[in-house]
Amino acid sequence: MLRRSDFKRVYAGGAKVVGRYFVVFALAGEGEVRRLGITATRKIGGAVVRNRARRRIRELARTREELLAGWGGEIVVNVRRACAEVAWGALAEEFERCMKRATTAPRPPAP
Repeated sequence: MLRRSDFKRVYAGGAKVVGRYFVVFALAGEGEVRRLGITATRKIGGAVVRNRARRRIRELARTREELLAGWGGEIVVNVRRACAEVAWGALAEEFERCMKRATTAPRPPAP
């Protein structure tokens, strides 16, 4: 996902799951097409830290595809400061927990 309007649509209509290392927004769609957007603000650190956090989230999404099997839609992950430095095992565990909750959460009512 690249456009601001895509991110805003997921924020407004998606399920929100708060974790220790990131916040996940998931908006169910039709079919099995999945799109991932990752945001890392300057609050978490410089460019090196932000890019490392984004790479870690992308790798988790790539290696944990089975979590999203049969689910289609858009997912936005807002990275928190600790994401770049936490141990890989703890990050993976939190990612799995948040993804399971986000993809099974009921959709909020339309505004």
